[in-house]
Amino acid sequence: MVFLDRLPTKERLQRMGLLNDCHCVLCGAAMETRNHLFFECPAASSLWTAVFSLNGLQNNLLSWNDLLAWAAAKWKGKSLLTYILKIASNALIYSLWEERNKRIFQERSITIEDLFHAIKETVGFQLRGRNINRLDPTNITLCNNWGII
Repeated sequence: MVFLDRLPTKERLQRMGLLNDCHCVLCGAAMETRNHLFFECPAASSLWTAVFSLNGLQNNLLSWNDLLAWAAAKWKGKSLLTYILKIASNALIYSLWEERNKRIFQERSITIEDLFHAIKETVGFQLRGRNINRLDPTNITLCNNWGII
């Protein structure tokens, strides 16, 4: 996720002298930095909390860098939980960036609930048909929470 450092956030565009208004279009309350947009913004925070919750985890992370360090240390192996966390985090980041761009360039928006629904659909779609150990109670719970058939 290092590539996110290169995204043309409003903060980066302002540093290049291309933009004056740097407020986050999702919350309007803070400067749009990578950390704010993908982690600190109330919209992002609520999405991370929902993703963690469906996985039976708590979002105790304090920063974007904490999230990256935790993911690098823990998202190893081939467990269903690891697959879901990888897919959901990518879908979450993509959904936030897409929503940001729709609000800026198309003056359209959807709710955070709709964004979460899209993330959930992406996870379900990516895992449908995959050979999942349905005898494992953790996997059963994850499949039920995420709507994986």
